[in-house]
Amino acid sequence: MRAALVAGGGRIARWSRTRSHSRRGRVLLAAVVVLALGVPSALGFVLATVLGADGGDGSPATRVATIGVLAPLSGELSADGTSVRNAVALAVDEANEDRAIPGWRLELSSRDDRSRPDGGAQAADAFTTNDRLIGVVGPVSSLVARVAVPTLAAAGIPVVSPSTADPTLTGIGAGSTGPAAGGPARTRPYPTYFRLSGTDELQAQVAAEYAVDTLGRRRIAVVDGEPRYGTTLGDRFAVHATALGASVTALYPAYADADADANVDDVAASLEQEAPDLVYVTAGADFAGRLRARLAETGTSIQVLGTDALLSARYTATARTAADGDLLTSLLVPLTRLPAAGAFVATYSQRYGGPADDQGGTTPSGAGGGDSASSTDRAAGGGRASGASSATAPATAPAAGRASAGSAPADPSDTATARQHRVAHDAAVELAQRRAAAIPAAAAYAYDAARAIIRAAATVLPRRAVVDQTARHDIVSAIGSGTFAGVSGTVSFDRWGDVKDPRVVLYTVLGGRFVAMATRTS
Repeated sequence: MRAALVAGGGRIARWSRTRSHSRRGRVLLAAVVVLALGVPSALGFVLATVLGADGGDGSPATRVATIGVLAPLSGELSADGTSVRNAVALAVDEANEDRAIPGWRLELSSRDDRSRPDGGAQAADAFTTNDRLIGVVGPVSSLVARVAVPTLAAAGIPVVSPSTADPTLTGIGAGSTGPAAGGPARTRPYPTYFRLSGTDELQAQVAAEYAVDTLGRRRIAVVDGEPRYGTTLGDRFAVHATALGASVTALYPAYADADADANVDDVAASLEQEAPDLVYVTAGADFAGRLRARLAETGTSIQVLGTDALLSARYTATARTAADGDLLTSLLVPLTRLPAAGAFVATYSQRYGGPADDQGGTTPSGAGGGDSASSTDRAAGGGRASGASSATAPATAPAAGRASAGSAPADPSDTATARQHRVAHDAAVELAQRRAAAIPAAAAYAYDAARAIIRAAATVLPRRAVVDQTARHDIVSAIGSGTFAGVSGTVSFDRWGDVKDPRVVLYTVLGGRFVAMATRTS
């Protein structure tokens, strides 16, 4: 009798699972359960068990959470925005494959802000209506962040930006960090906002120190881009340079409008007459490139120190050979100089494409064309795509076979094999470098931003049935207190939401390419 009951229960279970795959079938099963549970038999138990499972396979229900991406997916900055979305998609897929959040599956929702305030406002409004949203990676530019972050923060949504540089987003005032500096106490305006890049204040400080202390420049002119938010980067640089003993002879505004050509001529003429020993340029790549070319045409020799706004092929294409020797700073470290980027570069290139094995040419040394913060206004350990291998140094090939003292002469075939190993190793290193240089720097930071949200969610969601305000609040707290080794470096935030170890990269232009020379920390 017991065997018959078990066999019958198995047939009932299979029949029930078949019916449970459709909505109509589940309604029918529910009605049967109501009747069956009134009878003390195995039938009620079997049906209740089947209906309690997800999809009829006996596994617990899998809930869905969303990670948003707010980035420019169209327009001039679409390459950066697309790389940000790709990197977040990679992190999401890895988390789902590894079941990083037990009982939950992640999905991706991307919004195109078009690198414009109105686009950012529309995207932020759309995200606030998503009741599955556990966090947003972005914005990429401060121009968008100033509009989008207040809306997202008011809704309690965690926001981790890879590259926004406006100091005021984390409560850093113009030229002051608190009462000790004679200014107001610093407060955090958006408690759900974090960023992985440094700020314009840091970039201006490092640039001024390099110009005055390292280069020894004392008469400096500033060509400042059109202000888009608050205190300009040129203003910040002038404050720091003056404090270091330099004289800022003039500050020229640069306007990106129909009169840009006349503006370029006016600024160039003024610089020719003034003859400073350095000009600090925060204008856009097009304006700066034309200004550089105009100065070269008249034989005016003035060293240029620019910001990440010039870290673009548009600058070198316009300035041409006149740009060689110019210096630039950026708040995002290129993947070629990130020791932990090797696995990320390999995985990203395999999924989204990159230089092929047989592709020739010299190894680029720049940032892959990615604009960082100013230019656009401008579940544990390192993770699978953030392994410890360097992006520029794959595993070392066997060393060439040298005969030690007293040993027998090397076999010619062994020497040939060693030579082949060296050639293969060199080719692998060159390929890794080209692939790393082809990926915008923002991608590495976006991958880490997504992983910061995912790691935090992994400590919160398994105990929750839904994504609500309490869950989001706890995710924000977990992001703020978390620390892990990321592709971009150690990911850890201070109490204002700034990354604890921001860096500034110094580039020079050589042969039309941006070559990273040094990285400085705060």
